[in-house]
Amino acid sequence: MTGNTIRVGKVEIMAVADAARLAGPCQMVFPHIEASAWTPHAEHLSEDGKSMNMSITTYVVRSGGKTILIDTGVGAKERPFMPKGRLPEALIEAGVPLESIDIVANTHMHVDHVGWHTTQVGESYLPTFPSSKHLFNRMEWEYFTSDAVANEPTNAHIRDCVIPIRDVVDIELTEGEYNLTDEITLVPSPGHTIAHQSFVVRSGGEAAIMWGDVCHHPAQVTELWSPIFDMNPEQSRETRERLLQRIEDEGMLLAAGHFPFPGFGNVVRVEGKRYWRGLE
Repeated sequence: MTGNTIRVGKVEIMAVADAARLAGPCQMVFPHIEASAWTPHAEHLSEDGKSMNMSITTYVVRSGGKTILIDTGVGAKERPFMPKGRLPEALIEAGVPLESIDIVANTHMHVDHVGWHTTQVGESYLPTFPSSKHLFNRMEWEYFTSDAVANEPTNAHIRDCVIPIRDVVDIELTEGEYNLTDEITLVPSPGHTIAHQSFVVRSGGEAAIMWGDVCHHPAQVTELWSPIFDMNPEQSRETRERLLQRIEDEGMLLAAGHFPFPGFGNVVRVEGKRYWRGLE
């Protein structure tokens, strides 16, 4: 790893933070988990052991001559309990002009993953990446943009980040497994949302996965806990186990957007249990 960038064969994956350091209260995110169960995971907690060290990280992937942005963070709109992100500035600082992004791809349509699909200008919400193709899973899109769901009080982000781009930018809706490039495949990883998806990279005999919110925190790699945010906790747990086993079987690197920045690491076994270990 060089700085915040890794290479998987010929593919370059750069971590870019919308918000690099967050504290997620353990008991709020996992209210059914006893405080003592967090003790083995203290290295990824606050000093008092009551909050999870987290980030809101996006990934810029260069593959097959394309520059792809996976998720757009939380944005800079007023959101309860959420920070204001700075992704456009962070991309420019990382040497990625906004107009250079060919594809904006999405793991799922929660507030902290579509936040910079638009930028607020006065009372208007304009596409942040107007010349980019925007990729969504069809089932995810149809569910969240339906009138009943989009108009729920908790889904303001659909109304100001997603609906405004509907007839303005080039949108492609995908189904099932989908080859984004010869080296990147979208794979279903449902449970956190109705059609959450992850991105598998294969190039030059190497492999990695960018898995969105399959796990929010390294403790879940070991414990398989489901947070309050999972729409279908049982399905989410099954997905978590399935992908973790695949990561082990295939020797994949893992890029996890809510793990401590930059989120790159390996899944290792210690005394029979899985743990996430960040890359040095």
